[in-house]
Parts: sequence; C-alpha cells; structure tokens
Amino acid sequence: MFIRNKNIEFSNIYTCGETLGNFLISEGFPLLSRDGKKMKFAKTERLVKVLNHLPTKLKILRKVGLLGER
Repeated sequence: MFIRNKNIEFSNIYTCGETLGNFLISEGFPLLSRDGKKMKFAKTERLVKVLNHLPTKLKILRKVGLLGER
C-alpha cells in the first residue's frame, strides 16, 4: 500500500532521505511511500530504537543534518 496524497501530514509517519531509507529497507521496514528521494515509513517503537542505534556513518550524517526527518 502506498500513500498517494502528499498534502496530508501524519504524526506517525517518518520521512527521510534515500540513504537512510535504503538502510531502513535493508533492516526490514516496509516502505509506505516514495516521492523522488524522500521515503516514508511508519513511525513505530522499533523504528525509533533502530534510529537511536544507527551505524556510526549514518549517525554522523544524521547529526549533521544530511539525513533524517524532514
């Protein structure tokens, strides 16, 4: 299932860039929607836990602001 309406903002949707999105897909998270390089995932406890324990490379890029929620 893909979310097609871009105008609706949900609080339980995590939006990220392509690099972090590809990592989340490899971790087994289902992709809800993709708009260019932006990817949307369901914001769950497991997702928050994985985001808090990212690999060092992704953690640095996210802290600098190159990755993460938009």
